[in-house]
Amino acid sequence: MNVSRALGVQLSDAQVKSVRKKILVKGLKGKKGNYDAYLITESIEDFSYTKDGKEIKGSQYKFKMEFKN
Repeated sequence: MNVSRALGVQLSDAQVKSVRKKILVKGLKGKKGNYDAYLITESIEDFSYTKDGKEIKGSQYKFKMEFKN
């Protein structure tokens, strides 16, 4: 499972180690520009899809976002 990226932002080693906690991620990209938000891990879910005739399987964190004031 690759957890070093979340919503297009590279996470630091400290953020990856605390991924089961509430972490502040700066520089997320949105339609109106960049913003900062807290990511809170809700669960881990399995996924699978087919690409070029090969089935790709894995797991990913499901996040909830909480925005900074």
